Amino acid sequence: MQPMTNYKHGDILLLNFPYSEGNRKAKRPVLVLAQTDKEDIVVSKITTAGQRGNYDIIINDWNKVGLLYPSVIRIDKLATLSKSRVIKKLGCLSDSCSPKVKLKLKKLFNL
Repeated sequence: MQPMTNYKHGDILLLNFPYSEGNRKAKRPVLVLAQTDKEDIVVSKITTAGQRGNYDIIINDWNKVGLLYPSVIRIDKLATLSKSRVIKKLGCLSDSCSPKVKLKLKKLFNL
């Protein structure tokens, strides 16, 4: 994808996600929370590891939103990344899941 592509809250993307240890990176799905400017997006990790914490949201309709496996959004696993890391857009979060994301973000940041 080109860095000039615009993304919005709720988009589900596949991108090269960097790890804090060394230069490792992996292709993984993420949920877009915001586009900060022309080049960066704020995202939350999406994982198949299952729900484990207070800030996790199960994506019940995972197959309808472009994911290959049952998945969980980890709202407390945030990153600001360059849009140049995006491989492709997978889909969009469903209307039923979006309010849960906003509620967990408010809880995380005590808003």
